[in-house]
Amino acid sequence: MENKQVEVIFNPTSDFFDKNDPRWAQQKNLLVSDLQGRATKVEKRIDPVEGMKGGLETLIVTIGPAVVTGIVDIIKAWLARDRSTKIELSANIDGKTVSITADANGIDKNTLKQFLQKAIDKTA
Repeated sequence: MENKQVEVIFNPTSDFFDKNDPRWAQQKNLLVSDLQGRATKVEKRIDPVEGMKGGLETLIVTIGPAVVTGIVDIIKAWLARDRSTKIELSANIDGKTVSITADANGIDKNTLKQFLQKAIDKTA
């Protein structure tokens, strides 16, 4: 059970910054850096999209049960830095992709923790 790992897709967004704004890129890089210190693996995938500069960026974070609390703390701290940010987390739970969106005001630590723990527990 302790060795279970799950991939969670992190999709950070901002209501203030344009997705091509270098300040937004800097904020996302801070999130990646913080996650790299805790998660088993953090991977940025960029899928080309016609007419879109750089393509669609996906952040895939692999975590296990031992780091859930630390990951939740990182998410909450990152969201607290800028009230315009949100982050959608998606994971495969019971064969379905389930998502949850967090912002600085709209989600508590326990809800995030339960989502991540359920994703890990439902990993085959």
